[in-house]
Amino acid sequence: MSSKKGLALAMLLLFSLLLAACGEEAPAENPGTLPATPLSMQECSSAAAAITAKAGAVTPTPNPTAGVRVDLAPETRLFVSNTFPYALAVPESWEVKDGQSQGNLKADLFVIRKGNTSGTHMTVISEKLNGTMDTQAYFDTKIKEATASGKFEFQQQPDTRIGDSQARVISFNTPAGQTFNYPAQIIQLIFTGQGRGWVVSFTSSPNNAGQYCPYFARALASWTFTNLQK
Repeated sequence: MSSKKGLALAMLLLFSLLLAACGEEAPAENPGTLPATPLSMQECSSAAAAITAKAGAVTPTPNPTAGVRVDLAPETRLFVSNTFPYALAVPESWEVKDGQSQGNLKADLFVIRKGNTSGTHMTVISEKLNGTMDTQAYFDTKIKEATASGKFEFQQQPDTRIGDSQARVISFNTPAGQTFNYPAQIIQLIFTGQGRGWVVSFTSSPNNAGQYCPYFARALASWTFTNLQK
């Protein structure tokens, strides 16, 4: 079931990391026009399955790092975070910025495509939880914190699996100047695991969203938790 609720700027703090990561030498291009509806995580996942099938069989990681085994599709590589306890397979062309910091906020940043007037990124942020909290309670807490100030309209989509966790999925569009200097389509997955709360985001200008969202979904399908202590 889909619903629209208020989402405050607090949920979008991680996107300021993306702004700092975009280089001044990147090319300018038409970012495209926002569609009437936000991205669908289910459609991205369906397209990801087709990409993987076309590419051929996945293979297990050779000499797995820290006991991590992630199935690698062709032209992907294993990323094991030094910041948070997770690993996943990402396309070889993605630029990874591990442990980016801004104030008290730390995130892993994956630069998929960048330009001065457009861009596509994935970010992972995580925080330790005090006591036991399941995904629904963490989601409710984050939404309550977020709606304490300004609002954004978002669509809540069907849950999906991340590793062995159930994730809440929200999707929304933001016009140019609201979060970035270009219009953006955004999917966020909110879940708990390893005693932590997680927010994983895909952010893209409309001209790139349809092309790269399936690769975001494919990367998430390979997600595994690790035993990293941070």
